[in-house]
Amino acid sequence: MVDRGLSALLRERDFFAVWMAGALGGVVRWLEMLAFAVFVYDVSQSPFLVALVTLLRMLPLALFGALAGVIAERVDRRLIALFGLLSMMAVSLALGLLALGGEVRVWQLCLAAFVNGLYWCTDMPARRTLLSVIAGHGRTAAAMALDSATNSITRAVGPATGGLLLAATGLHGALFLGAGLYALAAAMLLLVRGRHGGAGAPAVGLWRTLKEGLAFAAGDRAIVGILVVTVIFNVWGFPYTSMIAVIGRESLLLGPFGVGLLMSAEGAGAFLAAVAVAVMARPPAYNRIYLYGALTTQIGMILLAASSQPVLSGLLVLLAGLGAGCFATMQSTLILLAAPPEARSRLMGVLVVCIGVGPLGFAHVGLMADWLGAVPAVAIMGLEGLLAYAVAWYFWPEIR
Repeated sequence: MVDRGLSALLRERDFFAVWMAGALGGVVRWLEMLAFAVFVYDVSQSPFLVALVTLLRMLPLALFGALAGVIAERVDRRLIALFGLLSMMAVSLALGLLALGGEVRVWQLCLAAFVNGLYWCTDMPARRTLLSVIAGHGRTAAAMALDSATNSITRAVGPATGGLLLAATGLHGALFLGAGLYALAAAMLLLVRGRHGGAGAPAVGLWRTLKEGLAFAAGDRAIVGILVVTVIFNVWGFPYTSMIAVIGRESLLLGPFGVGLLMSAEGAGAFLAAVAVAVMARPPAYNRIYLYGALTTQIGMILLAASSQPVLSGLLVLLAGLGAGCFATMQSTLILLAAPPEARSRLMGVLVVCIGVGPLGFAHVGLMADWLGAVPAVAIMGLEGLLAYAVAWYFWPEIR
């Protein structure tokens, strides 16, 4: 069973500081995703541009995720996360000043989203791997469950806060709050005193180390199955979230705060799932929780496309979030438990690359939404995802 000693983990200063830095950064991540999506849709009326902003946030994961995993084996992971948070603070502050003066443009938000993605592609190989190192192998599952639950909470708090600030102050209010939270997250990392790996890796070439990580993943069918499910979820599952703001504005006729609440339902569902998994899950069920969680998200998407009522839509987004929470809680846990300590950062980098294929899904749903509308696009993508899972179920029985 997942270690119940979470309170003991949180009493460890280094663990608490790294965990809290992730929590604060996560709030800003989802706050900005909502704020950017609503702002871009309001000024352009283009679902594709809304999807493009999120696509650009995901693109660095595919381009640089594996390389980030290799670098995280050679550079102090705390310093990687600290530099990223300070960079994000600067970006949010600059955009906030532009928005305050009425000078912010869609292309600037697209550029900022890409820069943000550069930071988030280091989160798993640097900050999250650092959490597992501090926790130790015996408490890795508990640490990952806690971090996933926290991320789920930020997916609920961030959009609601972003929607409220958009309605009350405009885009600049959300951006200034984001800059402040990034600064606080960076301050938390300054509290970390212990050295927990991420430096002193063997002096071999970066590309050789990267190749070894990919070869290790390819040689284990269970790991390949985990990565295949990750690819499917990030191409045909998660990208639907970029259409929540469009569906809320276009089909459900909600204001910014209403859209924020609708998107927050996804995070609330993910949080409930993460807590349930942390309390009740046993190792033999981890793979099934992972797979069936991903399937639940696809079903929630399809049902959402059939709904025209705001409350029902919120409940269906909650259902999709429950599935996403099960999936996300097990994703890092399965990789970290399957990998030997010396290969963890490399395999987490490979996992980031698989997550980074998401831009294909965002482009897919965005183009379909421009052509057919957001609702049909989400329904079609949900059905495509179910077909992809059926193929994975057949060829990789290990995922069951």
